[in-house]
Amino acid sequence: MLGCVSLALTALAPVAQAAERPNILVILTDDLAYSDTSPFGGEMATPTLQSMADNGLRMGNFYTAPRCSNTRASLMTGLQSHVVGLPNLAGDGTQLPKNHAFVSEVLQDSGYHTYMSGKWHLGNTQNFGSIPGGHVRDPRVRGFDDYWGFTENHSQDNFQGNYRLLSDNIPERTYTTSSGGNQPGTFYQTDAITDYALDFFADSRQRNAAEGTNDPFFTYVAFGSPHFPLQARDEWVDPLVNRYGIGWDQLRMDRLDRMQELGVIDEETALTLRSDVANTNHGETLHQIRAWDTLPADRQADLARRMAIYAAMVERVDYNIGRMMSDLEVNGELDNTLIVFMSDHGANGEWHEYGFNANESPRTGADLDSMGTTTSAADKDIFYGSGWANAGNTPFRNYKHYTHEGGIKSPTIIQWNDGLDPELVGDFSQQVSDVRDLYPTLLQIAGVETPSEWTDLSGATYKTTGGFGESLADYLTTGQALGERELGWEHEGNRAFRVGDWKLVSSNFGSTQPGGAGINEWELYNLAEDPTEVDNLASDPAFADTFDQMLAGYQRWAFQNNVSSVMPWSAADFNKDGVLDTADLAAFQEGWLESAALASNETFARGDVNLDGVTNVDDFVLVRRAFQLGGQQAVFAQFAKSFGVPEPSTLGMIVVASGVAMMSRRRASAQPS
Repeated sequence: MLGCVSLALTALAPVAQAAERPNILVILTDDLAYSDTSPFGGEMATPTLQSMADNGLRMGNFYTAPRCSNTRASLMTGLQSHVVGLPNLAGDGTQLPKNHAFVSEVLQDSGYHTYMSGKWHLGNTQNFGSIPGGHVRDPRVRGFDDYWGFTENHSQDNFQGNYRLLSDNIPERTYTTSSGGNQPGTFYQTDAITDYALDFFADSRQRNAAEGTNDPFFTYVAFGSPHFPLQARDEWVDPLVNRYGIGWDQLRMDRLDRMQELGVIDEETALTLRSDVANTNHGETLHQIRAWDTLPADRQADLARRMAIYAAMVERVDYNIGRMMSDLEVNGELDNTLIVFMSDHGANGEWHEYGFNANESPRTGADLDSMGTTTSAADKDIFYGSGWANAGNTPFRNYKHYTHEGGIKSPTIIQWNDGLDPELVGDFSQQVSDVRDLYPTLLQIAGVETPSEWTDLSGATYKTTGGFGESLADYLTTGQALGERELGWEHEGNRAFRVGDWKLVSSNFGSTQPGGAGINEWELYNLAEDPTEVDNLASDPAFADTFDQMLAGYQRWAFQNNVSSVMPWSAADFNKDGVLDTADLAAFQEGWLESAALASNETFARGDVNLDGVTNVDDFVLVRRAFQLGGQQAVFAQFAKSFGVPEPSTLGMIVVASGVAMMSRRRASAQPS
């Protein structure tokens, strides 16, 4: 359906040849918390995920963006969401810019059967083309052969929402949405998403049988659960209510104990104080989450049922993943299917302990007993609140929206029976990784190169942007660990930057915690020693150099990823050591006129300031500006004189000549003396 014009030459060796390429199944949940499921210390009944963990690999340091559509954009493109036009949440009319190709497009172009079932949340697709009889938000325009799910808004009613099938060959299933008296019918969103995923598996087999091929599939299953509105069938919810009568304080302690027993968190890690409820105009000002035992009995009963509904949604997701796993196993496809399970961010703390608003009255009697289980309008806006979200993110701080660990860590599991290094099976990995890594990982495993140009469905050809994600393929297949990672985040003013074990982070609300930071005030943590971010080292003189280097790194990252348009001096800190000096100029000189089809960390390291893949006169101008900003004009002036490049006013006239001169100097320096 889509065509790749040019492929980048990549240093990544393909893991699989075309004849043995694995199927790929990516399963994304929405608002699932880090410690909810049994493999990560939760009390919820998730036997399928436990089996995946036992037969696969749990990723304990896997990061996402702090919000729904931002993570989805990074998953599909391998890029920071700001780069693809999503500094905030995608709306139905949002249109991504033409500077990338979706992983589904690239895999489809390489011969994969491509399918999507579930939540879209990536805006309008019309600027990339259209399909006869299609839709203004049509995943088929972005590389999926067939689609079923919801393309409106961030969520839908689980019993009676707005869903559509976009396909020329998949039969539409029949459900009922009501059985009368405000009771649900046969339709339930999580079940239906799985029904169509199973139809897509079957379609891939039928296509191969009809065509005499053995082409693999890429299926993206984006569950809407357990995102609000919290809704589940009564028979799933009722048995769980008593489980959560203990409250969020006891639940946090119990989960931490199990996490420590499982090795998910170090035995020396203490439980953080209850997190704050941010001042978000939902009926009460900034305050710490209330202790459970201070709440009246009717409030506790109301909240326990909310959490039971949420847990029922999670357990239903697990049940449906089991349906997919069984189908693959019965059809002999499980072993050669790479399966990635993850959440799109941390637990959803919107916006108060009591639910969405501080003024929500607790339900009692029959209204309480039916909460979240009917099709009544009263059940269409149920949130479980910040108290349970804080428990979900045990033992970390904060939640969705925010860039402390509780907002950006995902309980990720990877199973690939035929491909995963046997030494990793059943392991709990501390390898730092990110949703942006999945794009190069999946392409490398599929034996496909990253495109430097793309032709979309409209017929337009455009250049794609290089990303800073790193492929995990070699790690997964050989156990070879990646080196020190550099990762950045920004959302709604919430910021973070991680290099190795060091993390710089700030929030858009002030903290009530002892010694807590103010609004937008930077905090500094050593995650190796302080994984829950409680010992803020930002004002400690002993770490002043580390703080300065991390801040310079964040500013460079923000400039490179369209988070900020302000150029920092660190834009020319090519060796990322926190200073501008002759070593950076030497790297620039060595990389002069070197080019690559796609920009990357490697092209930046040789002077590619503007990340267009080549180190040239444009970068010379930017390097000079950076050295001016950093107070190193004299150092740069001496370099420019020896380098032989004149003032920018004449640069455009002599770029070719200067390039030839530079090459001549290189050849001369290479001659034996």
